[in-house]
Amino acid sequence: MSASAPGVHRHPIEVRFGDCDPAGIVYFPRFFDFFHQAMESWFAAHLEVDYGEVIMGRKIGFPAVHTEADFARPCAFGERIVVELRVEGMGRSSLRLAYAVRGAADPADSPPRVVGKTVVTAFDLEPSHASYRRAIPIPEGLARAIRAFGIDAPR
Repeated sequence: MSASAPGVHRHPIEVRFGDCDPAGIVYFPRFFDFFHQAMESWFAAHLEVDYGEVIMGRKIGFPAVHTEADFARPCAFGERIVVELRVEGMGRSSLRLAYAVRGAADPADSPPRVVGKTVVTAFDLEPSHASYRRAIPIPEGLARAIRAFGIDAPR
């Protein structure tokens, strides 16, 4: 697998038995979990903070408030796939993330098997705050790291 291009985070996954339906292909809701796994690994790889530290230490969550996916070709048990993450936009409290799932052996410019988009919102997880369980501005340090990673126009 090639190194990530600027503005692209690649999260490898080996498709396991538990990811699949009885036909041996990835059960469609699992892709939403794969998208989230890619987001979590992106924090450590490109934003220089572990997602667990953001949740448990800083008490800031990034729950999905909208998600969608289109499926072009199945992924099967035993395959190695890659979930590519790009940032399509950043608001005061929200991020628009785009995903493309490809076979790990596929060239980077091959058509994706699955494409998806998720909007996540910075969310206060500190019970003592008046803003508990409400949207909050993305902390400036994270916003700066996200801008440095790169923000693509929607495709």
